[in-house]
Amino acid sequence: MIKDLAISEERLKEIQQHTETDTQLQKLKHVIQSGWPDIKSDVSHDIHIYFDIRDELTVQNGLIFKGERVIIPKTLRSDMIRRIHSSHIGVEGCLRRARESLYWPGLNSEVKDFILRCETCRTYERKQRKEPLISHEVPLRPWAKVGIDLMTFETRNYLITVDYFSNFWEIDYLENTLATTVIHKLRAQFARYGIPDTCFSDNGPQFNCVEFRNFAKEWDFSHETSSPYYPQSNGKVEHAVQTAKSLMRKGKHAQSDPFLAILDFRNTPTQGFETSPAQRLMNRRTKTLIPTKESLLKPKIEGQNVQKEIQYSKERQAHYYNQGAKELSSLKEGDVVRVEPANKYQKTWEKGTVNQKVNERSYEINIKGKTFRRNRRQLLKTSENNKTGEESNEFEDDEQFDHVEQQENCNNNTIPHQSPQQNTLDNNTTIRTRSGRQIKRPSKFNDFVN
Repeated sequence: MIKDLAISEERLKEIQQHTETDTQLQKLKHVIQSGWPDIKSDVSHDIHIYFDIRDELTVQNGLIFKGERVIIPKTLRSDMIRRIHSSHIGVEGCLRRARESLYWPGLNSEVKDFILRCETCRTYERKQRKEPLISHEVPLRPWAKVGIDLMTFETRNYLITVDYFSNFWEIDYLENTLATTVIHKLRAQFARYGIPDTCFSDNGPQFNCVEFRNFAKEWDFSHETSSPYYPQSNGKVEHAVQTAKSLMRKGKHAQSDPFLAILDFRNTPTQGFETSPAQRLMNRRTKTLIPTKESLLKPKIEGQNVQKEIQYSKERQAHYYNQGAKELSSLKEGDVVRVEPANKYQKTWEKGTVNQKVNERSYEINIKGKTFRRNRRQLLKTSENNKTGEESNEFEDDEQFDHVEQQENCNNNTIPHQSPQQNTLDNNTTIRTRSGRQIKRPSKFNDFVN
């Protein structure tokens, strides 16, 4: 059996020496050679765990084997785990390697726990599995809840405003992307269709700023935002953006009027519904180039059927989406997590701690002294120790994150130039990073002298 072990002579002697000094294995060796008692209670408590596999245990040249797998002494197990995981091939790959030739009680759990604490593996994680779909509540009336977003088509910027009840969307050309320009366009929309109860958007600088908060307060509507880098939270407006771009792209290729295409879309019955977006918003069809009977253009109240159709559509969508989805556990304050990279060029998962829960699946995370907001699917709970600390200076790439701190002036997109600073800090030195954040020497290092 020793000849069949794919192991060097030096390593073999090391295992033999540590086996001889391992009290538990020496007791086990004695029982194997002298014979096992018939009753488990007669076995020494130290080797109880081996009783159920006693028929597979043998002693060869000072080593104890379980079948063809050598039992590793306690003093060598941590070193063996590091060797097994040296190539970082993942939990199952490491377990398959270990099960070929090594054994000790609790091998599987110890290997899994070690890998879950591995800094390298956690830094280069794969995306987490999707969670079950949570749909927005069905509004009780048209224009009660709207989603807004900015889109770019051929270097020109547009504002998309979509109604969650009717799926009717408006598109406005933006001369620039300043908050005042966006607010001006929304004022015109709200004056036309009424002030919504809720306005849902992402965390773009046009929406996450003082001016927009003042606008929401002045016009008396609630403003809700999605988690950064998680557009799925505002899927309604994202779908409207795709539709608008498609109509504009095809209209340009066919050299036709894109506004006629938008008009036709608004008057086309939605799949799974008996009505068009225009009918659900205005309770009437609007006139198009297609000959239409006069009676069809007259206002008609649709009643409660629309809500039932919307609810059925959401349930059907959730049914198919949830196939293969898995609910992730909730996070609590202080949990150590890894944060999914914000873009495809950034591959590493940054380590941070949970500050607080924003809503059902959104959390504020502290990473190296900065606060960010992320969706639960973008956060991987880990068993690592939080060694990042707030004493770290700054990210290698600050631009991969959107800061949660509110912007005071949304119309000023420039950042004052910061002169280069030395990273060395003494007890009384404060430096400012290129992002404007102040860095002070942590008080726990005050006892050290440079």
